[in-house]
Amino acid sequence: MKISPIAASSFVVLSLMLVAARSYAQCGVETHVPFAFKVGTAQMPSGNYTVKREAGSAIITVRNVKTGITVQAPVRPESPSKQTEKLIFQHYGRQYILAEVWGAAGSDGMALSPTKQKNLERAHGPANAGTNVEIASK
Repeated sequence: MKISPIAASSFVVLSLMLVAARSYAQCGVETHVPFAFKVGTAQMPSGNYTVKREAGSAIITVRNVKTGITVQAPVRPESPSKQTEKLIFQHYGRQYILAEVWGAAGSDGMALSPTKQKNLERAHGPANAGTNVEIASK
């Protein structure tokens, strides 16, 4: 069976595109969060969560595995690093706010835009490095 050079090169290009898209299709983390927290303006209960970002999107989806409660929030990509899969929360008084999501080492991180941070700082004092809480994924 003879394959034309155009068909062969088209197949190779298509295969490479599919592999690249699949490897970047979803950046996700699954973990247990032992406290209630905010994603943007939405209040989420403690529980098991999946956090995913679809390829080419600046939006993450945070989903409570048990209740199915889902919220979406805008993110900005952070440079790849040696970070392990984890969620980072900023802690203001009794309030926890999802601030960063890190996937596998070498993948881009995702930082959430701070929401009403100035109001929280006035009410509970400023957040600092000592008040960040990190939760490793499963």
